[in-house]
Amino acid sequence: MDYFLGVDGGATDTTSAVCDREGRIVGIGRGGPSNHILAPGGEDRARAAIETSVQLACTSAGLGTPEFQAAQFGMTGINPDTEPARVLADVIARLLKARIVQIHNDAFVALAGALACRPGVVVYAGTGSVAFGQDPGGQEAKAGGWGYLFGDEGSAFALGLGGVRAALRARDGTGPKTSLVTDLPQRSGRSLGDLPLLYYEGRIPRSEIAALAPAVTAAAMAGDPIAKELVEEAAAGLAAIAGAVIARLSWPNGTVALAPVGGVFRAGPVLLQPLKGALARRAPGAVLVPPRFAPAVGALLLALRAADVPHSPERLALLAATWELRGGD
Repeated sequence: MDYFLGVDGGATDTTSAVCDREGRIVGIGRGGPSNHILAPGGEDRARAAIETSVQLACTSAGLGTPEFQAAQFGMTGINPDTEPARVLADVIARLLKARIVQIHNDAFVALAGALACRPGVVVYAGTGSVAFGQDPGGQEAKAGGWGYLFGDEGSAFALGLGGVRAALRARDGTGPKTSLVTDLPQRSGRSLGDLPLLYYEGRIPRSEIAALAPAVTAAAMAGDPIAKELVEEAAAGLAAIAGAVIARLSWPNGTVALAPVGGVFRAGPVLLQPLKGALARRAPGAVLVPPRFAPAVGALLLALRAADVPHSPERLALLAATWELRGGD
């Protein structure tokens, strides 16, 4: 039987999914982060994350070590024909067999999943943030994705960091009062004053600061004015990168599907409503649509397409049903 592999690798974790030619997902596996492959230890980290996630996916499918018909990798910070992509290709070649291997960034597979390989734009907000689009003519554009020091506006890390800053200022008496002073320690299980020191010393990772984002959005939902400002700032930042992508591409009918993807959007209306308002000002032709598939399924769609397997309605329906059945999120 023919099998296909889709991998979505990011700063928090790496997800692999395996499907057959009919679109039936037979296995899902998850590993650790796989970003910054050229950083010290990055290649080993990526290798371990990919190997773990692929092995777990194959094990859950009851497979040994299949030769995949096609494998699509979507990895944070990776673009085709670059040094990181070449290093990743070497890692992949040592880990698995596939007749076709394609490597792109995570926004590329997120868009493929969100819109089932149709033209449009995705604005991704997880640990980091980026916007990516492809118009009906096949032209592509990207904005954001510059990492937590130089960009990542509207990301979980940006929200978590903003929340910690606001809470520390409130505690010091240099900023307005906010419930985040108590909300963040409850969420993290750590003293508010310990968070900066632990981060500077490398004893907590960036993902732990990003994990504070739900506390900020929950406080905003409860009416905390400082948290609401942070969420509105995040929405404005995400609308800015999405609007920039839309402006650089061509949309013949004047409208463009825009799918919000990533853990930050689990906050729901408290973030989506200000995002809609900011988009109305920046990109009035944008229409927010719910993502159809997760990025890992987007990678599977691209792997199937690489092997000339059509995206029939039946195949798409089976992908959706078996992804949910296998516990995909």
